Parts: sequence; structure tokens; C-alpha cells
Amino acid sequence: MPLHIDYRPQTLDEVVGNENIKESLQSIFAREDKPHAYLLHGPSGTGKTTIARIMAKMLKCSDQDFFEFNMSNLRGIDHVRELAQNCHYSPVDGKVKVYLLDEVHRQTKDAQHAILKILEDTPSHVYFILCTTEPERLLKTIHTRCTGYQTQSLNNKKLKVLIKRILEQEKVEDFSATVINEIINVADGSPRQALVILDQVIDMDDEKALAAIASFTVIEAEAIDICKAIATHATWKDMRPLVKAALLNIEPENLRQSILGYLCTILLDKSDDRISALIDVFGENVFSSGKAGLVNMCYVASKI
Repeated sequence: MPLHIDYRPQTLDEVVGNENIKESLQSIFAREDKPHAYLLHGPSGTGKTTIARIMAKMLKCSDQDFFEFNMSNLRGIDHVRELAQNCHYSPVDGKVKVYLLDEVHRQTKDAQHAILKILEDTPSHVYFILCTTEPERLLKTIHTRCTGYQTQSLNNKKLKVLIKRILEQEKVEDFSATVINEIINVADGSPRQALVILDQVIDMDDEKALAAIASFTVIEAEAIDICKAIATHATWKDMRPLVKAALLNIEPENLRQSILGYLCTILLDKSDDRISALIDVFGENVFSSGKAGLVNMCYVASKI
């Protein structure tokens, strides 16, 4: 299995970084009267869903009573109404049910109001954990109904601790410090990204590893070129060769997420209705439509 999955933390003690969240959760979960709704938000790859799954274990939720939904694939009020109905049923195996709603900001305003209603009247045996990279797109009243935590990117020191821990567990000796430092530079604070890159180069010699990491950086640069073109009103004629070149090296869904993250960063810096509209264009995943879906998104974006 990939390293970032194989070494996904199973307890709070195994989580590197986010000490404030860990301390707060240990305190809250030691009480009998716990909050029933939580909101985890922060940059992609910083441990939101990992911490949420650990929280479910701390609540002694069985696998049968743990439900994880990617809300970007379940947009709309009908899915939320179905969820609201099902959560009232008793647990199958244990005393609690836990619902993890990932990418919850993808929901429409009507669906968010329906989620709010569930949070206002949560059954005593049910706990909700909401995760998002874009908390500003959630209703303010959802924020007030949840106990909120912001996950943080890791600094270089903590990323190095994480990488060295994995190398030790993989029994890899004499791994180049230069390669480790380059992984840290490219990972940009994301533990998931660091382990994805490490997985690609762990069996390579230094020269090949550094070349692979450099290639990864080039791919990121290709994605940024498209992001800049979209953000600066480039025509489809100008954007088309950039998209063609990027899709030779980047999976469509990865490219979509890169574009989405770039646009989100712009919107966080300033109000911009056009950027908001562009975020909606790239809002749906392209797992099914693949290359065609991503190309069409870029084409539509060039017309806005």
C-alpha cells in the first residue's frame, strides 16, 4: 500500500503536529458530556480526515456504525434528507454512530440548511464530524453549532521527524539527507504530500531521487501556469496548449484539485465574483469524465 495510507496514524499519539488539537480532543473526550458536532478545517493533506477517523475510534464507534461521505459526490438536499432520516436509527453494533462529512463545503445552501437542522437536533447516539478546506463557504450558523479545529501545515522540523520515522519503520538505512530536505521543500508543509513523494523515491539512488522530485516540481509548475492563465482571463486559444502539455504529465483529477486550490487562495485574499464562479466550474470531481471533463472545465473557464 502507499506509504501515506500504510502509515496513516491510528491514535492521536501517532499524529505528528497539531498538538493543540490533540490536547483539546483528549480533554473533551475524557468527559461524559461530549459535543455531538465537530468541524475540522485546514489546508489539504494536513490530517483532517485522519483525525476524524481517530475521533470515531475514541468514541468507541464500530466499523458498522461509522459512515464516511465525500459530500462533493453527494451534492443536494435529497442526500442530506436521507442522511437525516437514517441517523435516527439505532446503532448496529455498539452505542454510537459517527458520520464523517468530508468536503462539506460542496453542499448547496439548501443542503447546508438541512445539515444545520440535523446539527440542531442530533440524536443522543449520533456524532457528526465535518471536514473542509474552505470553511468560509459554510453557513456561519454551522460554525456556531460545531466545536471547531483548524489543522495546520507542518514546519520543516516536524516533516523531517515524520519522514525519518517512516524510513526507520521501513528499515531504510543511510537515506540521503539531501533528498529528505528536497522532499520537505516540495511538500510545502503537507505530511500527505511528503509521504507521497517519499513513496516514489524511497528505492532510488540520490541522483534518480532528486531528478524524480525535480520532475514532480515541474508538474506542479505546469499546473500553476494553467491556474495563472485561468485567473488572468486567458483565451481558450492561449490556454489550450497549456492544458494539453499538463495532461501529458498530470492526472485530470490532480490537475483539477491544483486549479481549485489556486483559485481558493486568490479568493481568500480578496473578494472576486469571477473567481467564485470559476470555483463552481471546477467544483465536481472528474473521476468518471477524466480528461474530457477537465478539458471542458478549462474551456468553460476561459469563457467566464
